[in-house]
Amino acid sequence: MSREKTRGFRVRIAQELYTYCAFWIAVSTLPALALSYVVVRISKHLWIKLLSSRYPHLEFIRTDTVRSLLDTHRNQGIINVLIGVKGSYNIEQIKNILTQHVIDRRDNDGNFMFPRLRQCLVSCWGNYAWDANMVFRPENHFIVSNAVYRGRPVSDANIQDYVSEIVSKYFPSDQPPWQYIVIPCISQEPKYYILVRVHHMLLSGTKSINIGDLLLMEQLTPEERHATDHGYLSPLNKLFPTPKAIPELLGKLNESLSNVWNEFISEYDPVESPRALKSMPGAFHVAGLLLISTASAVRELRKKKSNERTGQTSVTPASFISTIQRECKRRNLTMPKLIISPLVTADPRKWPRLTVEAAWCTTRALLKLPFVLKDELAAIRELKSTGQVQQTHTFTWRYAELGQTLAQAALEAWRCAAEVYKAPAELWSDTVGADDGKRHFLQTVSLCGRKVVSWSRPVPRASIERTGRALGVSATDVALFAATDAVRALFESAQGDTPDYVLATARAAPEEFLFTFAEGDGKEYKKSHTGGMVCLTLPIGGTPRRIASVISEACQCQKALSGAWALQTRYGALTRSVPSPLARLTLNLLSRRYAVSYAEINAPPEAKARTTLWKQTVDQVIYWRPPQANISLSLTVIQYADTVRLAVMTDARLSPSHTVPANRWPAAVEHLVAKVDQEIARIEAQAQSSGIEQTVTIETGPAAPTEIKSHSSEATLKPPTTDSFTPPPTRKRLTQE
Repeated sequence: MSREKTRGFRVRIAQELYTYCAFWIAVSTLPALALSYVVVRISKHLWIKLLSSRYPHLEFIRTDTVRSLLDTHRNQGIINVLIGVKGSYNIEQIKNILTQHVIDRRDNDGNFMFPRLRQCLVSCWGNYAWDANMVFRPENHFIVSNAVYRGRPVSDANIQDYVSEIVSKYFPSDQPPWQYIVIPCISQEPKYYILVRVHHMLLSGTKSINIGDLLLMEQLTPEERHATDHGYLSPLNKLFPTPKAIPELLGKLNESLSNVWNEFISEYDPVESPRALKSMPGAFHVAGLLLISTASAVRELRKKKSNERTGQTSVTPASFISTIQRECKRRNLTMPKLIISPLVTADPRKWPRLTVEAAWCTTRALLKLPFVLKDELAAIRELKSTGQVQQTHTFTWRYAELGQTLAQAALEAWRCAAEVYKAPAELWSDTVGADDGKRHFLQTVSLCGRKVVSWSRPVPRASIERTGRALGVSATDVALFAATDAVRALFESAQGDTPDYVLATARAAPEEFLFTFAEGDGKEYKKSHTGGMVCLTLPIGGTPRRIASVISEACQCQKALSGAWALQTRYGALTRSVPSPLARLTLNLLSRRYAVSYAEINAPPEAKARTTLWKQTVDQVIYWRPPQANISLSLTVIQYADTVRLAVMTDARLSPSHTVPANRWPAAVEHLVAKVDQEIARIEAQAQSSGIEQTVTIETGPAAPTEIKSHSSEATLKPPTTDSFTPPPTRKRLTQE
């Protein structure tokens, strides 16, 4: 026992030393990172300026993203979304709505809201640029399929092969990179499909479009959308806790400062209070007027800059000074008053009155001090005992809530500081330091860049959630368990060695991420709901509880990685501060190890099917995230209404095995659901007859079995709390070898 304690103590000391060294190494690189940021920004600006002077007809894109860094001519980042619509299609109606809402939509100034849809995307000297000198033809982008695939009409039997063939094709290089394809389908009930294909550069940057604008779904109200934000139960949506006390403290401070500023304006601003300049202003009054004039000038210039109709896009020192002079003139603040103000303040006739007032205030404060202290102590005692203060004249009553918020904010700030301290060590361990074990063919396959797709049949969402509750895990864990089983089937179909575990990246997003329009606050909503990313060591053939332990450990230990990825996605922290060749090399090396990408599109509880803008019900939504760099397999679980599907996108080199995960995933889910329902029914039957604790096992794969215990004869589908006997896989660090 003493040896184990000594060994555990040594391991802990080694971990602390590793964290300490990693933190100070990261701190020592901050000056180099800051210098790199300045150099990258200046060199990027000069390079774009040089290219713009050389090619004046092109509008170069100034901001890089991760996808733009990884883009190649063969491996392009093309987003694909397929929706199935119930009913018969009306081509003219769909075309008119697409034209009015997207193609010909105008902003308040009469300009095209999405002008990039009419421009061609070109690459010039390693930089993307938009070329507006082309003739835009809508018929090249709004396409009605002939609904014939290899001599047979498109139906539910061959729709996947037909869509996969369309997805595998590149965009024409002389046209804007987007397509809206209507696919008629022969089925028992009238329905058709719409395939939306759009290059990722259309979805980022200025004048960009959201993918939801092309899907043309009816929108939720802001209140409904805000209500759904709290209904997502996936652990991948809770990668890092959202601070509560710090925003609350900032809001209260902002409110207090606003009140103080309003009182200051009402006291000193002649525009708001004409009595403010009934007498000659002193030096302090003049300083207040200058401050108010400067603040008003800044507010006016910001308003002009945000208003595009004024045509003023920059603020010069001359315009700023002239605006301040104009504001001073509004307040009747002239140069003579400015010069004479110190004399007004230092007038000797005011000294006797000011001396008497100061002596009287000091004497009164000294006499009232014991009573004030008594009341404050009583208020503090009352606050400790009851949590409330009844004496409204005390400072404790006035500032107690603010003090409590300040203490909670300080605690949150301390926790954030601790996470920042551990971030460098965790970031290295979770990316470069993780052992990828035995290499598999997903890491070694030579990619061609073209993509093929498939998708699974729907699985009832209620059955997945019921199974998750029975096993004590989330619906995400059940879906990811089936995904690992689908990956195992892919290895078996390729007749290669199946590894013990696979390294994968995982992330999640709400369904409004797909459906929201760019107009209004749609872009900000999409950016704010772009979450982080974690790296998972997925055990092939693991049980749902083992998958749950892997996700839980990753979400708890990889806050630094998820936060860094969120900063990059929202603000471009990586691509703005690191030279693009170095960032591209790093991402290519990491994607060689993490060759599997997993994503979730989560719907809130009790979600209903959406309708299009032409009032037809959308039966299914399938979304594919394009794998780039060296990622060869992209899996996306989509929750829509009361169903769940798996969308698979792989490199064309994996065809025809790309259909194996889509076929295996629903079978794995249904097999697990049937086993759980069967065992629960047997437990309840035995418990009702004997009332003795029963233990059963569910064989979910070659790994350790999942156990469910029953302690009573309670008639419920959810058994008592379950115990897991399978430890999570350990992530071995290369730095410890």
